[in-house]
Amino acid sequence: MELEQRHKLAVDPEYIHQQELSAEFFFLFIIGIQILIYVLYKKYPERFKEVTFVLLWLYPLVLLHRDQHPVTLGFIAVWILWSLRTGFLMHLALAKPLAPTTPELVYGWFLKTHSICYYSAGATVYIFFLVPGLGILMLFFALYFGVLGRDCAEICATRISNTIGYTKYETAPENICALCNIELRQTLELMLGETTEDEQPNVIQLQCKHEFHEKCIRGWTIVGKKDICPFCFEKVDMRILIPDSPWNSKRLSLLWVKLLGLIRFLLVWNPLVTYSAMILLKLFHFAPLRDQSGKPVF
Repeated sequence: MELEQRHKLAVDPEYIHQQELSAEFFFLFIIGIQILIYVLYKKYPERFKEVTFVLLWLYPLVLLHRDQHPVTLGFIAVWILWSLRTGFLMHLALAKPLAPTTPELVYGWFLKTHSICYYSAGATVYIFFLVPGLGILMLFFALYFGVLGRDCAEICATRISNTIGYTKYETAPENICALCNIELRQTLELMLGETTEDEQPNVIQLQCKHEFHEKCIRGWTIVGKKDICPFCFEKVDMRILIPDSPWNSKRLSLLWVKLLGLIRFLLVWNPLVTYSAMILLKLFHFAPLRDQSGKPVF
């Protein structure tokens, strides 16, 4: 009986017309909602970023509500552990006064997150051919934590820069990293012979001749979305000065950035746009969209 009912609906001209009309208005609603989102983004960019950031961070709870599959539970477990560590570091970055070791801890954590996600995404190319399901899962993990980590790093980098104040020196401080206010080289211990050059922290000199700890400047540029010197604000090509960074491969890095930007929209706004369009269909009393089995898709 159910198959006969589906067959009757499939050949019913009125039913086909209703489905076509609903589909047309569904896409019109989607276009209209996307235009509205774009207008809001242009008018309230900072608020838009804040809302997107919060929704992105809470996205795993939506997955948990829809599905309690073991893979979903595993993703939630990783998300909880990562959120606890990241939340603690963000608390340190937002605290006043700022602890001297906080910048290095913050930049180091987000740099590790970025590197793990970047190389994990690259590994999925090989794993996909062996275990397709695992490859797709790894890619999702890498994209999600990659974009969330960059957003968190940008917030921390901006707050740390405002707290330390990079323009408080009339001239560049000697032997001081302007990102963490810690000595670049432990000169006293080195003079006394208590440390060796190998034990000194790595130092990077930018094209503007300002020097920073390698971990600090890499965290500032790679995961903090900053392409300027934090002291003089001169634009610098970090891919040339930090050859062992993930940005060394230009094409892959640019593709990675685009993927991170795309995943933000797909995870946050695309579902909201789709569900909003479905709700509008119901409000305007259009026939519900149905799949091939005849069941409503919403």
